[in-house]
Amino acid sequence: MFIAARALVCLLSIVVLLAPAASFGEGVSSAKLNRELTKLISSSPRSSSHIGVAVKSLKTGKVIFSHNAGKMFIPASNVKVFLSAAALLFLKPDYRFKTEFYITGPILHRSIYGDMYVKGYGDPTMRTSDLRFIASELKKLGIDRIMGSIMVDETFFDSVRFGLGWKKKWKGLAYSPPISALSLNYNTFEVNVYPTRVGLPPMVEIDPKGAGIKVVNRAVTSLRWGRLYGDVREGGGAMTIRGRISSRSGKLTVTKAVPVPPIYTGRVLRANLKESGIEVEGDVALGKVPREAHLLYTHYSDTLDRVINLYNKSSVNLIGENIIKVLGAKYMGAPGTWEKGANVVGRFLGVVGVKEGARVVDGSGLSPLNRSSPEALVEVLRFAYRNKLISHEFVTSLSIGGVDGTLEGRFKKSELEGRVMAKTGYLKGVRTLSGYLFTKSGDVLAFSILSNGLGSEVKEIQQNLLMKLVECCRDTYIIKRD
Repeated sequence: MFIAARALVCLLSIVVLLAPAASFGEGVSSAKLNRELTKLISSSPRSSSHIGVAVKSLKTGKVIFSHNAGKMFIPASNVKVFLSAAALLFLKPDYRFKTEFYITGPILHRSIYGDMYVKGYGDPTMRTSDLRFIASELKKLGIDRIMGSIMVDETFFDSVRFGLGWKKKWKGLAYSPPISALSLNYNTFEVNVYPTRVGLPPMVEIDPKGAGIKVVNRAVTSLRWGRLYGDVREGGGAMTIRGRISSRSGKLTVTKAVPVPPIYTGRVLRANLKESGIEVEGDVALGKVPREAHLLYTHYSDTLDRVINLYNKSSVNLIGENIIKVLGAKYMGAPGTWEKGANVVGRFLGVVGVKEGARVVDGSGLSPLNRSSPEALVEVLRFAYRNKLISHEFVTSLSIGGVDGTLEGRFKKSELEGRVMAKTGYLKGVRTLSGYLFTKSGDVLAFSILSNGLGSEVKEIQQNLLMKLVECCRDTYIIKRD
């Protein structure tokens, strides 16, 4: 059986003699293959006009198949293909996001006589464990007390928290959290619910501790199985739990978005400082680092290549939103905005050679205002594969069919297992899949299959197309081994 490791070895150990890339207006390499693939797409009455497909050989540059390849579709999370390639190219794979800690007064007798400012620069991966480590490092500096407050600075980004086109009903949901330059736990928190005696309210715990989220517990422990619902009050720090939990159940967890990310971060930091033996006299508030403040400590994230791996394999929306604003701030000046970031992505597409066929609004693909053609995605995939600076980091960040990420459960025990490396995309009425297919003959195909307005049958069409393509393209390229 072909496994993922072999695909990666093939990618890294084979040098390809690439011909000039063909445009998507040219004919396909095989008229018979073209007919067979077209027939698969036309299997249902609506599918032909609602699906766009582009497939190109990365060995020869030939167009293998094209159907509505220049048509614009809502790409959903396939937007992450654009963002991850742009970020790796412009910021570089070894880029690290930073978070700075300032003080406004002297350290005397193990006490800071002033406030501590925490300034975020868009780190999308800060976790409670990071704050715990930071607190221990500050303790090592000989600090026992902060006489002032914890001031949180998110001015590296603008104050717009929700993307253009995001639905109002998504507010409070874990996959569409508010965006801030100072983030923690993907700007979400967990409510862990434990059953008690039948007829009594269950026990409720907030994770992380110190988040400042109050819980109104209106749930009940029941003999019957049921569902729990959690609603966060907009603009406040309260959450109402409703529904029922079975007395036979174990712990149930409800994950929700926080109302104000920087305040949440500051409160959890304050709690971890206390656990490390550092008392904070004041509260947590928003504020901008004053000029006279002194830099005390800087925390750095993992390198960008690892962040991108998480972004694509697990399709973490907040990572994309932070990245697009960081790109905007870095290349067009702070504060970072969605508009500035989209402009930078547009510049990247110009570098690739995509002059039309793509409109990027956010970094996650949540917005239904995003647009892309299949051929635009394939051109970015081709560029990323061939670019020595980002190829390995980009390609290995994609989910592997039947192995990991969002494709772990797909293509198992089929000819496609381990041969597909791609990004999935899903919104209501939207199913997309773009990436690479390692054929049995040794070719590598960049493909994009975008569909809008169709149901779950699209997955079957995607699989059938790829099953046909994995057998194709014999004797159409030259391989030169190192």
